[in-house]
Amino acid sequence: MLSQLIERLKKNWRRRMSVSMVLAGGALLSGCAALGVDQSEQPVMVSEVIRMSKENVPAETIVNKMRDSRAVYRLNAAQLAQLHDQGVADLVLNYMQETYLNAVRREQDLADWSTREMWRDHFW
Repeated sequence: MLSQLIERLKKNWRRRMSVSMVLAGGALLSGCAALGVDQSEQPVMVSEVIRMSKENVPAETIVNKMRDSRAVYRLNAAQLAQLHDQGVADLVLNYMQETYLNAVRREQDLADWSTREMWRDHFW
C-alpha cells in the first residue's frame, strides 16, 4: 500500500515537473522574442543622430526616434558644441539635454520619496 502511494506521488511529481518545465521554457522563449526583435527599443546612438542630420532627416523625426527608444544622453557642453558644428539641429540638441535632466529629476524624486517614507513611518 505504501509503495503504491509512493509510486503515485512520483508519477504526479514527474507530470507536474514536465508541465512546469514546458511553461518555463515558453516564458523564456517569449521573453527572448520580445527583447530582440523590435528596433524601436534600441537606443539611438549619437553617431546615428549625426548620420541622420547629415542626411537631412527632419529634426522632429530624429527626436521622435530618440523618444521612442527612451535613450538618455549625458553630454557636456563641448560635446554639444561639437554636435552642433556637425550639423545637428538645435531641436535635437535640446531634446538630448532634456533626456539627461529628466533622468536626474526622476532619480532625485525617487530618493526624496524614499527618504520621506522612512522618516514619516518611523519618527513622526
